[in-house]
Amino acid sequence: MNFKKWSLTIALCLTIFGGLAAYKVAEIRRAIAAGEAFPEQSEVVEQAQVTTSEFTPVITVMAEIIAPKRLDIRNEIAGEITAVNFQSGEIVQQGQLLLQMDIATEQANLQAARARAELSRLVLNRSKELYDSNLASKEQLDTAISELSTAEAEIAVLERTIEKKTLRAPFSGRVGIHSFETGQYLSANTLVTSLIGSTGEIWVDFQIPQFYPQLPIGSAVTIKTINNRSNESGLEAVILAENTIINAGNRSRGYRASLDSDLQAYPPQTIVNVVAPVAVPETVLQVPSVSVQYDPLGSYVFLLREDPASNSFRAARQQVKVKLVGSEFTLLEANAGLKAGDIIAGAGAFKLYEGIKVLTGQRQTRGNATESGRANEMTAPSTGSLSVMDTP
Repeated sequence: MNFKKWSLTIALCLTIFGGLAAYKVAEIRRAIAAGEAFPEQSEVVEQAQVTTSEFTPVITVMAEIIAPKRLDIRNEIAGEITAVNFQSGEIVQQGQLLLQMDIATEQANLQAARARAELSRLVLNRSKELYDSNLASKEQLDTAISELSTAEAEIAVLERTIEKKTLRAPFSGRVGIHSFETGQYLSANTLVTSLIGSTGEIWVDFQIPQFYPQLPIGSAVTIKTINNRSNESGLEAVILAENTIINAGNRSRGYRASLDSDLQAYPPQTIVNVVAPVAVPETVLQVPSVSVQYDPLGSYVFLLREDPASNSFRAARQQVKVKLVGSEFTLLEANAGLKAGDIIAGAGAFKLYEGIKVLTGQRQTRGNATESGRANEMTAPSTGSLSVMDTP
């Protein structure tokens, strides 16, 4: 009796279990069929192509503008100003009188000294005649010669004093701002004005850390203003000279470059940026900046491989090494996994993952997409920055 009950119970359980299993299998098959009825998940991105570019590693250092012809005009002797013959900021000519100090006393003394010199010259002539006639001694002749020399020396001193109180422009150029007036007393060694000559060029002094290669004389560097925007090209300057010693304070080499420019654009002592090459150019890969993605494993792009079965692409992750990041394009180190001509994901690449089906549209580029390490829109990446800020 117990055996029959247990047999019926077991048979009933097996029947229920089999029914549930059959129902679940049918449900799974229906789900699979429903899933197969829907299209495969895909993402739409822009299509971009890997190209090559010339890249020159550069550094950016601070520099100072130097005027090739500049002179601070100072008075050597104190005195009262009797004439101011120049206006602030005007262009003066070589030899032009700039400032006249009181020389009335020196002119009176000079007139007296010239009279004494003339008298001493007459006495000397008579002494020579008397000496030749044996009517005067050698001592009298020597005394006359000495008195004439003393008078001439006094004249030279007074003329030099007058010259020092008469300030003239040593060369043509533009003067600075002044606030002097006639009758004003001027102490010795007072700065009267700064005179800057126009030569058609300016000098740029800068320093490069010694662990970078030396810059050849005659090579080119780029000059940019401190507030320069990334899309401005700057001006090209040519290196004229290198300092003969290393700066012991910051272990840098000093350089001077020449720039064809007007001093009105770059006044002396203006601080500018110098972009200098620090290595030979090399060929690198260039991709749109939106193509490069980042995660804890590094930077990567998605290669788009053709999938004939679906008439579309499949995304394949490819690790890359970034050399320089720009506003529109990024430069990459050449490696075995990526080469020029490869098709990669552009805008929308952040939506992709390995193996996903990809539909693309052609990326529209503007003009020539070629960039280099010295391109205007380039900025150094956050890692391995090539920018060095160094005071001159």
